[in-house]
Amino acid sequence: MAVLTIRGVRSYSADKDVRIDLSNKVTLIYGQNGSGKSTISNYFSGYYPEKYRKCRFESQEDLFPLVFNQDYIERKFSLENVQPGIFTLSEHNKDIQEQVDSNRNKIARTDTKIGELNTEIAGRAEMELTLINNCAARMFKRTSADRTRFSSFLTGAKQQRNFYDRIKDIPLAVNQLDADELSVRFENLQNSKGTNLPYISFSLPPELNPDVIRLIYSPLQPASGTQFAEFIANLGNADWVREGRSFIRDDVCPFCQNTFDTAHFAEEMARMYDKSYTDAIDVINKAAEELADNIDYLNDLSERVFRHPAVSEGDEVFSSLKLLIQISQTNYQTILNKLERPSEMYDMADISEARNTLISNIEKINNTVSANNQLADNYDAEMARLKADVDTYLRQICDEYLVALTAELHEVRAQKTKAEQQASALLTERRQLGEQTSRLVGQLSVIQPTIDSINNNLKALGVTDFHICCHDEEMKLYRLRRASDPGEREVFRTLSEGEKTLIALLYFIESCTGNVTPYAVHDGRKIIVIDDPISSLSHNYIYEVASLIKRKIIKPETARHLVILTHNLFFFQEILLTSVRRLESKLDAPKGWSLLRIVKNDHSDCIPLSMHEMLNEYQALWQTLKDVRDNKSQLIVLPNTMRNILEYYFSFACKEEKLEKTLAALASDHAEGRYDSFYRAINRHSHSDGRNILSTGIMDKSEYFRLFRKIFEEMDELRHYCSMMDEKQEEAI
Repeated sequence: MAVLTIRGVRSYSADKDVRIDLSNKVTLIYGQNGSGKSTISNYFSGYYPEKYRKCRFESQEDLFPLVFNQDYIERKFSLENVQPGIFTLSEHNKDIQEQVDSNRNKIARTDTKIGELNTEIAGRAEMELTLINNCAARMFKRTSADRTRFSSFLTGAKQQRNFYDRIKDIPLAVNQLDADELSVRFENLQNSKGTNLPYISFSLPPELNPDVIRLIYSPLQPASGTQFAEFIANLGNADWVREGRSFIRDDVCPFCQNTFDTAHFAEEMARMYDKSYTDAIDVINKAAEELADNIDYLNDLSERVFRHPAVSEGDEVFSSLKLLIQISQTNYQTILNKLERPSEMYDMADISEARNTLISNIEKINNTVSANNQLADNYDAEMARLKADVDTYLRQICDEYLVALTAELHEVRAQKTKAEQQASALLTERRQLGEQTSRLVGQLSVIQPTIDSINNNLKALGVTDFHICCHDEEMKLYRLRRASDPGEREVFRTLSEGEKTLIALLYFIESCTGNVTPYAVHDGRKIIVIDDPISSLSHNYIYEVASLIKRKIIKPETARHLVILTHNLFFFQEILLTSVRRLESKLDAPKGWSLLRIVKNDHSDCIPLSMHEMLNEYQALWQTLKDVRDNKSQLIVLPNTMRNILEYYFSFACKEEKLEKTLAALASDHAEGRYDSFYRAINRHSHSDGRNILSTGIMDKSEYFRLFRKIFEEMDELRHYCSMMDEKQEEAI
C-alpha cells in the first residue's frame, strides 16, 4: 500500500480528502497545466511542510523520495555552482564487491520473506475484519426491533459497523434490563419534558361514628310509663303517632277526629317522645347532613380527577370513586328511611374498603405526578441515564455474539502477532545488512562512471555545447563546462530553460540509479517522482526522454514506486508505448501500472484513466470542451480551445476562407454585444494566443456551446460537431 491523501493545499479542497493510490510499480498521471499536478510532487519534495499539514502519505514501509520538478532544477543548479558526485560502484575491489552483492542478495531474500509475512499479516487482518463484520451483521439483525424502538438513542450508530463499535466496549451489567420497561421510561420521560403536573389534593371524610351506626340499627321507641305508651306499643304505630302530632288542630283528635283535651294530649305526647328520643333523632339528622356533604365532596373530587392530565380514561380511580359514591348514597337513603321510621332497624353499608381503595388509587396518581415532575426537573440527566441503560440492554442481548467473536479473534490475533514479530526481526536484520552495505559501497565509490554516463547521454541527445567535468576528485564534486568557454564558472545560469531542464533531468536520473553520498544507499526503498520532465523541451526530445526513463528507471526497477506526471499527451503515450510491449484491449492499464488523471473544476480531483481513452492533440481539444461541459474543467479555457479547434479542422478541410466569412456573418447577424464579441473573438487569427478577452461572467456555459455549435451548422459540419461532442444531431442546445 502507498496512498497519498491531499487536502487543503492550493487548488485542492479544504473540505474533502483526495486519495491518490500510488501502490503500483508505475503510476502515470495526466493533467492540464494548472490542474494540480505540481502539488503532488511538491509534497514529496518536502520543501513546504507547513502547507501540507492536512496531507499524509501512508505506506507499509519507509520509502526514500527522489523528486524531479521545477524546484529541483532551481535548487540543484541555479543556487549551486558545483554539484556533488553521484556514486556508483567501481569494479576494482573484487572481495568488497562480492560482499556487497552477497548482502544485496540477502536483502532481496529478506525482502521476500518480509513480503510473505506482510501478506500473511494482511490476510490475518482481513480475516479479523471479516469476523468482526460477520459479528456486526448478526448483532444488527438480532437488535432490529429494538433499534427501531430506540432509534433516537442511536445517532451515529445506525450502520452495522458503527453499531458494533458503539456496543462492543459497553461493560456487561449484572442486572438484566427489560425492553418494555425501557420503553415505558422513555415514553414517561418524553411526556414529562417541560411539564410539571399538579398533585390531586384530597381529604376524604371519616367513616360514620360507630355510635351512630348502632343508633340507626337499633329501633327507637317512645318512653314507657305514660298514659298512651302501652296502648301505642301494643298497636306498634309509634312512628305514625309521632308524625300525627303535627296535625293537632283546636280540640279535634288528629287520629279519630273526636273532641278531646288537646293540652292533656300534647303533654302526654311530650312525655312519651322525651328528650332522649329527640336527641337520638337529632344525631341521625346530623349524620344525614354530613353524609350529604360527603357525597357532594366526592362528586367534586370526581370532576377534578377527570380533568387531571395524569389520569386517563378507564383509570381504576374512576371505578373506586363511583363505588364509594354509590355506597355513600345508599347509606344516605338508609338514614332518611331511619328518620322516617325510627322504630325500624337499618343496616349501614361498610365504606372502609371502598374508601381505602380510592385513597390507594389517588396516591398512585400522585406518585405518577411525583415521578413525572422528578423527570421534568432532571430531564437531561434522566435522558442520559436512560440512554446508558438502552446501550447496556443492547449489549446484553448481543453478548453471545461478542463472546463468540472474542474466542475467534484470539486465535487470529495470536497468529497475526507472531507474524508481526517475525517481520520486525527481519526488518532489523535488513537494516543491519543495509548499513553494512552502505559502508562497503563507501569504500568503492567513484564519480567518473557517472560523469561518463551523463556526457554520453548528452551526446546521444545531440547536446555538444557543454558537458560534465570533475571539479574536485577528493571531494567527489563535478560541474558543467561549456566547450566554447572552458573557464566559465556559472555555465548553468547561461543555459536556456530547455537545456537547464535536460541537464537537471540527466543528473536526477543518475542520482536515482546511484547515491548522492557514499553512505546513502536506499536499495529498492525509493519512490521516484518525475513532474513534467519535458515542460521546457522541444517535441524532438519526447521520445528520447521517455526512452531514457524506461531504460534507466522503469526496466531495471530502480524504485519501489515510480510516479510520472505530465501535461503532454504525446509524452504520456510515449511512456506507455516505449515501456509496455503490447497494450491489451481488455485492460485499462498495463499490469503493475496505474493511469490517473488530475481534473479541476472548482477544486482539483484525481480520477482513474484508461489507456484506451488517451487521445491525439485534436481529440484532446474536444475533450477539453467536454470536460468544461461536464464541470471537470473551468469555463475560462473555452474561447482559446474553440479557436484552436476551428483552426485545426477547417484548415485541414481547406475551408478557412468560408469559415472567416461565416464568422463575420454570424457576428453581423447577432448584433447583441455579447454574441457579436464572441464570434469576433473566435475569428481572431492568433489561435495560439493564450489571452482571453471574454469575461466568464458575460455568458453562461450553455451559451458558449450553443454559439459554437451554430458555427458548425452554418458550415454544414454539424455531424462532425455532434460526433466529437458525443451528442445526437437532433439535440438542441
